[in-house]
Amino acid sequence: MRGVPLGISPWLKAFLITLLVEVPLAAFLLRQQEPRLSRLLLAGVYANLATHPLVWFVFATLPLRPWAGIALAELWAWLGEALFFVVVWRGLSWRRAAGVALLTNGASFGLGLLLYRWLQDWMLT
Repeated sequence: MRGVPLGISPWLKAFLITLLVEVPLAAFLLRQQEPRLSRLLLAGVYANLATHPLVWFVFATLPLRPWAGIALAELWAWLGEALFFVVVWRGLSWRRAAGVALLTNGASFGLGLLLYRWLQDWMLT
């Protein structure tokens, strides 16, 4: 993560990609927990607003080896979003929330790696 420009424009692109992947997937996985689609979608957006800026602007600047920083940042995103879901939906078990957050973050992280490999110049400008 170090050496990557951490400006607003690259962050916004990464954030929008994250939202496009994670929010619909989380809404689908949590649909039994919440009947209102609007609430599911907004919760997904807010969960990412609570975690993504720190991943991008804080964890990326820590003096760690690149993969250690990435692992720490993704751990934060996973647990932070799981905690958010547990707080929003009181009947949601920690295990289910952690599973949903793991799947959504894994999907966006994997797609992010692929897009970075193919569209690196666009993503960093």
